[in-house]
Formats: sequence, structure tokens, C-alpha cells
Amino acid sequence: MKGLNLITPIDSKQLEKETLRIYEVCDGCRRCFNLCPSFNTLLGRIDAYEGDVAGLTPADHHQIVDECYYCKLCFNHCPYTPPHHYEIDFPHLMVARKKHHATEHGVRLRDRLLIMTDMIGRLGSATAAITNRLLENRLVRGLLERVMGIHRDRRLLHFSGETFPRWFGRRAKRATADPPVRKVALFASCLVNFQATDVGKATVQVLEKNGVQVVLPDQRCCGMPSFDIGDTQAIQQAIRSNVSSLYQWVLKGYDVVVPTASCSLMLKREYPELQRDEQTRQVAERTFDVCEYLMAMKKAGQLTSDFTKKPGRVVYQIPCHLRDQNIGFKSKELMECAGAQVEVIEQCSGHDGAWSAKTEFFSLSMKIAGKAIRAIEQTPADLVASDCPLAGLQLEQAGASAHASGKAVLHPIQIVRDAYGLSSSKD
Repeated sequence: MKGLNLITPIDSKQLEKETLRIYEVCDGCRRCFNLCPSFNTLLGRIDAYEGDVAGLTPADHHQIVDECYYCKLCFNHCPYTPPHHYEIDFPHLMVARKKHHATEHGVRLRDRLLIMTDMIGRLGSATAAITNRLLENRLVRGLLERVMGIHRDRRLLHFSGETFPRWFGRRAKRATADPPVRKVALFASCLVNFQATDVGKATVQVLEKNGVQVVLPDQRCCGMPSFDIGDTQAIQQAIRSNVSSLYQWVLKGYDVVVPTASCSLMLKREYPELQRDEQTRQVAERTFDVCEYLMAMKKAGQLTSDFTKKPGRVVYQIPCHLRDQNIGFKSKELMECAGAQVEVIEQCSGHDGAWSAKTEFFSLSMKIAGKAIRAIEQTPADLVASDCPLAGLQLEQAGASAHASGKAVLHPIQIVRDAYGLSSSKD
């Protein structure tokens, strides 16, 4: 981005100049109108000031930044992203403004706590039986709303009493070919480690079914939640830790496979931007979304096709962070390999990690999800799928709130696992 660096301290005058420059381009283009709340607010305010971006008030700027939940769809929509000489990167501008605001005014305790996903996951899993019950209690949720600003109606993923790493360490490993067809270092994500554990299990089961040797390296949260408060220093710490661990496996010929779209996006795209060294570049180049990886195996003639159960009709919501990877519809293609008839929904779920849990954004997030729900309900299907467990949670809640079917949403890898006839039990 012209004149701005997310790693170094940000100069106020330079930030304001760059902000107005980008807003001027956005006003002239307007391709992202109605794409997300930030653009609705931005363009609406510019119109109110008769096209003068300099008329935007501090309150206007603050609202535009707050309403950005880093879906990154605007980056894909924008015709002026690098290497265009305009060099427009709206998502990174929003992070830069969040970073500057945090430096100048500090960060709310609530916002700092909500991005501590590893800590929350460990505590939640260690006390899962109690914590899950408490999070369903209306009195507790009312207190949590008053104290922490977490909306009482926001559905939350339950914690697993057995974490994914614990399951991985104790399970009976499937015998693979010697030598294995491929070797994978699995970056599971904190969400899979502590909550959506079955997504991790299905990933391992399907990979091993196809003769892939799977290891689970040491890892921590990818750092994506830190974008919410502009804490690029915390993201760099995550980069150093994860790259150091994953690089050792890359050197041994392992590919890095990730079952969650936000984390694969971080490793592929954000890590090399924020830490420009050879190790980070090599890890990024060897990182794949799980369905992308399995379709690459199919192209190489390595995907086992002995599916025993047909999934039927699947309506599939592709997450924003997967769309930003520009890899096509690999999850759709994989489910079709398993015998499914798949209809794709390209509408944002509006969840974005902690953003939709906050009292000030919960209603807006549900409104954003409405488009996806309407599209899902208009598509006859036996199953609903999304590569993001949080998007799935949002779609389930929004569907139920709209008095629609509210079907459970599965990850495509779970659908493929079931199509293989593999057990989804705890063992």
C-alpha cells in the first residue's frame, strides 16, 4: 500500500492522506457498493457531504473501520489492487487505522480477551461439561453481555471435552502405504483444536484413507483474530512461532494442509506480506486448503474413488476467506467426486470470529447472513455445507431465526468422510 507499512509505527498525517486517497478512488469506482456495511457507510457519508471525502468526520471514520470485519471480498472485487499503480488495499487500510487507534487510545479489555483464542480454547475444553451448560444459561448470558459485551443471543460453538490434539495422539493410526502417497503437516487451527474437533478428525480420516501420512506439528492461533484490533505485532509473533514449527516439516518434504479457510488464507497470503523471509515464503508456497489438496491428488491420479454413500443434494456456502484465495470451487468439486449434486451460494455469512458476538454488531451480522439464508432456502437440498465452522454456526442460527429449516451445516470434508463410509465416532 502506498506509503503505509502495517509492521512499522504509523504516522498520523501519512495515514490520513492515504485514507482520503483510497476513499477518493472508492467513491469514483463504487464497485463495492452494498458489499459490506463499511462501504455502505463510506459511500453514504461521501454522498451526504456532496462528494467531498475531506468532509468525513472522526465519527464517520470510526464507524467505517468498526464495520469492517476483514472478509476481504473488496480486495477481490477491486480492479485497482497491486500491481495496479493505484495500489488499493482497503482491508489493510482498515487494519492500519485500527492499529493507529489502538496506539492512540488503547484497546478495550473485552476486545483483547476475545482474540485470545488458544487460552479460551484450553480453558473451555478443560471445563467443557460445566462451561457448555453455563453458556446455554440465560442468566449467565445476560451477565456476560453486561460485563463483556457479548450478545446474549449469539450462539457459540461448544467446547470439546477431548481436544483434537489429544484425539490425534491417542487414536489408532491407519496404516498408510510405505512409502506414503504424500506427507502432510496438518495445521488444524484453534477452532478445530478445541471446538470443531470433528472437522479435524474427518480431515485426518480422509487423508489417511488416501494413503497420506499425517503429522500434527506444534502450533498456535494463526493470528487472524488480531486483525480485529490492528495488533500486527501479535500476528508477527504468531508467524514466527508457526513458521518455525512448520518449516521443519516442509524441509522433510511435507505439505501444510489446513481445514479452515481463515487460517489457510493467513499462511498463504498474510504471512508473506507481514514477514518477508525465505522460510515464510516456502511455508506459504507449500500450504493448501484441505479440499484444494485433495483435488490436486485427484488430478495426479492419487484420490481413492471407492465412495460407498452418495451425499445427495448439497447447498454449499463458500466462505469469504476461501474466495479470497482464488483457487476456484475445490470443495464443490470434491463433493461432486463423492457423488453429490452441489449448488454454490456466494453470499457472506457475516460472522467473522468475534465481530458478530459483540453486542454492537450482532444484529448487523444477522442481517448480513440474511442473503445467504434466502439463497439456501430457495435451493432444494439434503445437506448444507460450508468450509468455515463459524459460518456454519451463523447460518444455522440465522436460518432458525428466519423460521427456515435451520439445518445443521457440515464442513465439506465431513461430507466426503461420510461418503467414504468412514466412522465419525470418537475413536
